[in-house]
Amino acid sequence: MKKQFALLGLLLIAVVGYSQEVEEPSFYLLKGNVIVEGMIGYSNDTDARSGADLSEYIINPKAGYLFGDDFAVGLDLSYQHTEESDDDTEKNIEETITAGLFLRYYFLDLGKRFKVYGELGGDYVKLEGGFESNTQKATGFQVGLNLGVNYFVKDNIAISFVLSGVANYRSLNNEAYYIGDDLVSEEGNTNSLNVDLNVFNNFFQTAQFGVMFKF
Repeated sequence: MKKQFALLGLLLIAVVGYSQEVEEPSFYLLKGNVIVEGMIGYSNDTDARSGADLSEYIINPKAGYLFGDDFAVGLDLSYQHTEESDDDTEKNIEETITAGLFLRYYFLDLGKRFKVYGELGGDYVKLEGGFESNTQKATGFQVGLNLGVNYFVKDNIAISFVLSGVANYRSLNNEAYYIGDDLVSEEGNTNSLNVDLNVFNNFFQTAQFGVMFKF
């Protein structure tokens, strides 16, 4: 399902690109420009070993200002819903909200319309969910590095695609959670670091599409 979703997005980009009969002179991202972007992602998978069904979706609006040619800084919000279930266990549902800042650099032009960027983000994280018998509530922060591309269909409108989550570090403070007088989860800190340099694999695993407007 993830691969089909990613290939559908690439097909959309190709069709839109083919429909452009008149090539614009250039598509610059210049100092003083403002960008507004909205990203969505969805995946639905089945674990081959456990048989568990895993589905998730993410909504990720952004707004940024170019303080230099090809350099942007801005605000980043996201909401992610993850659900895992099978026939033998309880349903595991997690909701994650993040809010923070991002720094983006457009470092490669593929032709005149494709702009490849790297993006470093720092976010406040609020997470809640888990199994009914093991609910988790946590807050903390994360730092992540992503790769993405914008394809300009017009000089001020682009299709966005997140290629990869290259690296992510997250630190969470888990709250003690009670149901009545029963302690469900204990207070404590958790830290995690994920690094994946296999861009081709991430190309399908973390497909997010959207639209960006430049002003």
